[in-house]
Amino acid sequence: MNAITLDARGWREFRDIYAALLPALGAPDWHGPNLDAVYDALVAGHYRVALPLVVTIRDTASASEAVRAYLPRLVTVFDDARAQYGIDARLVIA
Repeated sequence: MNAITLDARGWREFRDIYAALLPALGAPDWHGPNLDAVYDALVAGHYRVALPLVVTIRDTASASEAVRAYLPRLVTVFDDARAQYGIDARLVIA
């Protein structure tokens, strides 16, 4: 299983999430910074990181309130890809 750990300290807006997440996943250059793009890339297998995969985001208490409010939506994207297509990838907020 591949494991990626991201540190949310200093994240102030949703773009900070994607600035850390997309390179860690090995996203293609054309990948957009949004929830739909993450879902589509998970389902289509566009990330360079092999499955199974667990992405853990830690130190979220140090992130802005806006980021903390946004992260559960990203968890849902991973959960939906797993439930609908059996994609063996999870995102965990620690």
